[in-house]
Amino acid sequence: MRPTVFARIGRHTAKAVIIGLLAVPAVLSLRALRLPDDPNLTPLPPRPHSFGELVELPPKVTAWVGDHFGFRTNFIMADNIVRFKLFHEFPTVQVAYGQHGRYFMAAHARNAGPYQAMTAVCGKGKATDGTIPYLNKLFTAFHAAGLDPKLLVVASSPVVYPQDVPRGLVKECSGSDTAATRVLASPDLLPEARRSILYPLKEMREIAKNSTLFPKTWFHWAGDGLDQVARLSLTEFWQTPLDQPPLKVYKHIGDSDLGHMVIGIKLTSELIEPNFEASGIKPCFGPDCYPEIEGVGRVLGDISRFHNPNAPKRRLLILSDSFGQKASQWYSRYYGEVEHFCTSHAAKLTPQQVDAMKAYIYRNRADTDILLLYHDGGAMYDVLRLGTEPILPSAPAPKA
Repeated sequence: MRPTVFARIGRHTAKAVIIGLLAVPAVLSLRALRLPDDPNLTPLPPRPHSFGELVELPPKVTAWVGDHFGFRTNFIMADNIVRFKLFHEFPTVQVAYGQHGRYFMAAHARNAGPYQAMTAVCGKGKATDGTIPYLNKLFTAFHAAGLDPKLLVVASSPVVYPQDVPRGLVKECSGSDTAATRVLASPDLLPEARRSILYPLKEMREIAKNSTLFPKTWFHWAGDGLDQVARLSLTEFWQTPLDQPPLKVYKHIGDSDLGHMVIGIKLTSELIEPNFEASGIKPCFGPDCYPEIEGVGRVLGDISRFHNPNAPKRRLLILSDSFGQKASQWYSRYYGEVEHFCTSHAAKLTPQQVDAMKAYIYRNRADTDILLLYHDGGAMYDVLRLGTEPILPSAPAPKA
């Protein structure tokens, strides 16, 4: 008799514990009723005033509870960790686990198709219809203003490391017939534009065999291989002297630029970066680097500049997408001044800020080289256009 009583007590205690554990996050979710609405979460539906609204209420309440349930973030983190550790699986289409320990930015949006960001730069990619007309417009505008910019189209990691992409994409990413190569081969591209564009896919694949171009957990490029690409572009575009002493470097473990997409999962890689102090270079990063055009830096955000007193007394202006941040550091080996502006937010500049920025960046023309630096996904799919169109130089006024 006694064991039966204890067994009943044990069973009822277990039920009470389970109910209590479920009740805690449920009660905590009620705190959300007192918090201001979060635009990223499902709002609490209003009280129904008709039978039709009452019928529609349950799924709306369920969606609200799903977004506000107590310990929601902790549960999501636990699910992400289990799926990643056991199955190398991500709960988002935006990140993909490839082969040989490499990870990829697989899609630029949560509602994009599988591997959208990868197929766009591999064999099936097709540049937007406006890419070639804009490239023609860009170089025509610069040349009319008496400027001679060059465009470096950076091959991104799926085509540089095709052996590491998911198995179903290896063949597609291994070839050299990509959106960028087709644009460069198009008869619609003006010859003066084609002469000013470099897409070093073959060369970057060779560099990647012995140097780091993309850390294994990164979307952006970073590493000592960037110096080799810089040297390649300077030889191709300007025959710049390359006899400057190598930059001192340091290695460290850095967090992946993909890690923020999946909470609970920490991705890291070894990074090789310039040691500016040991190399005798003065760097500056962020909005305060350009007091000459106050306010512009606050809008653009991703800007930097470098002063190398031991390099030739020449200036390099880099206009870029987010791939310019790391690359600009390695160009500082070869120029006395490197000025870098990421143009991703250029459309947010006021007309007055645009005029001030253009007057500043296009100054000192005789001693300035201009490099446009965009990765293949940005150059072929309007990031280049949207970033540079607001700041295209104006043709000089006709002489009286």
